[in-house]
Amino acid sequence: MNDIPKVTRALEICLLTRQPATRLFQQGRDALRGYRTLKLGLLPDREALNPRLDARCAWMFENGLVEEVRHILALGFSPGCKPFESHGYKQAMQLIQGELNLRDAVFYAQRNTRHYAKRQITWFRRERELQWLKGFGDAPQIREAALASVANFLSASA
Repeated sequence: MNDIPKVTRALEICLLTRQPATRLFQQGRDALRGYRTLKLGLLPDREALNPRLDARCAWMFENGLVEEVRHILALGFSPGCKPFESHGYKQAMQLIQGELNLRDAVFYAQRNTRHYAKRQITWFRRERELQWLKGFGDAPQIREAALASVANFLSASA
């Protein structure tokens, strides 16, 4: 495994609990047994989602992302740190290192963010009992539907 922080954390947990990691992970699968859960997911149309994602990425670059990355580097953090692998930060780093120009950095950040959003939706579609709300969380009708779902969920348990 190449993720040193995760391996370190797994070793810490095993040493503290004096149990193999496999046993702990098996126990974790049933962590919510006996509890009722309500799962809500937002599912806007992709044609509406992608422009918002693109605008957000462009906004990040226009409002200090590159300067933030430069500041973090100036504090002594390595360019190879895990957070610099995240969307936007990776492209800002590539811009600073001269691997990308600004236009391409924004383009790749936008593209990668759209791909990630698609993978998230695919992942959450496998989630049992998830109630999809077809829109954005800032839409009044979606907020109302979410609140109604929570109220129904709570009244059913009373």
